[in-house]
Amino acid sequence: MYVLICQTPLPKKNYMDIDRRGNFPPELRACWIKLNSTFQKNLQTLGLTPDQFTALRWINELNDEPLCQKNLAQLMFTDSNNISGLIRRMEKLKLITRETDTKDKRKKIIKITDKGNKIFPEAKKIATALENNILSQLNTVESKKLILFLQQICTKLC
Repeated sequence: MYVLICQTPLPKKNYMDIDRRGNFPPELRACWIKLNSTFQKNLQTLGLTPDQFTALRWINELNDEPLCQKNLAQLMFTDSNNISGLIRRMEKLKLITRETDTKDKRKKIIKITDKGNKIFPEAKKIATALENNILSQLNTVESKKLILFLQQICTKLC
């Protein structure tokens, strides 16, 4: 999706005169940027970033299953370099810890800390409120269709 959005050629005219309405990639990218920016502003009160929230969400949801950096990178649709930096920053904030896997000493299992467990429910309320606010702009049928369309696009791209 990123490649599609970033590599769509722009029309041959003055950049400032471009009407970007009606073109799928720019609209999707603009929507993502605005959504991510709003979420980031809302999470600032907790000292979290959207990526940190997403990592905490996956760790929390997979609480009973061991989760290593490689698996977290796959769940977050990112690469090992991005995850490595994210994990280091989250460890410094004492949101998570890494423990050596008992079955494979090369792997580090990511676990949420007490501080992470305390912050996550507050962050989830912020995320849910933002989601509800956005989806409230649509009726129930439109909301369900939007989610279905996004799932279909993701499935076809993955």
